Amino acid sequence: MAKNNALATGPQGPPTHLGTRISSVLRGQLFLFDMPSERAYSSRQGVRLLIVFLFLEALARPSLDLGGARLGLTSHIWWMGVKIAFLMLTAWLLVTGYAKVRLAELGLRGWSLWTRTEKHFFPQIMIITLVVFGFNASSGIAALWGRRDVGRILVFVCVPQLIWGFYQEFVYRGIVQTELVRRWGTWPGILVGNLIFTFGPLHFYHFALARHHPAHLWIFPAIFAIGLYFAVVYHRSGNLWIVGTLHGVGDWFIDGLGIVARIPR
Repeated sequence: MAKNNALATGPQGPPTHLGTRISSVLRGQLFLFDMPSERAYSSRQGVRLLIVFLFLEALARPSLDLGGARLGLTSHIWWMGVKIAFLMLTAWLLVTGYAKVRLAELGLRGWSLWTRTEKHFFPQIMIITLVVFGFNASSGIAALWGRRDVGRILVFVCVPQLIWGFYQEFVYRGIVQTELVRRWGTWPGILVGNLIFTFGPLHFYHFALARHHPAHLWIFPAIFAIGLYFAVVYHRSGNLWIVGTLHGVGDWFIDGLGIVARIPR
């Protein structure tokens, strides 16, 4: 039996008493999104969602990485985009075709179904994100716009990074967190889901890097903290578009500009 929780396909009634006294322009910043409705899919579908996760992260993605390296594809600028697009498309098809779960139940609702709080919060947090990252990466951005191949970079590096961040949220928040919260309740589901996000297949390679540079292990608290923020925003809003877009933008600034710096002019 599904536990009562606040992960959503859409809003469930009026906001809390505190929320009614705060403008919808500010409620999102305080995590006071309108309470979303309970998940409607079955336990059997939930098991299939977890199987989809294991297939994607324990088999498909490692196989693509290994195969791409052995075939010498990883040196091509287009390889990252092909790999990420394949993973994203496979994830969507397996969720809807194999698990038979509607994408709206994982937080991919149309704009018309967003609440006023969500519609106000999204542009606010995007502006804040762009300003903060833009300020910290100003030299990398300046170097990018000084390149003659800026168009090619945007297509083969920027777009894949945006999709890559969205894929991570779709898999770890949309699939894993949604199902664990449905099974175990809010905080156990959020915390275990975020531990899997932090120490699981996605970021496990950091342990190998830390063998020669132990200080590299400090990256895990940062990953956990950022993941927890995304987890709470997703839990409270039930909106995967918001956290997926934010994660994609962050990946572009953190990883994408670093990739650009290594590409010969």
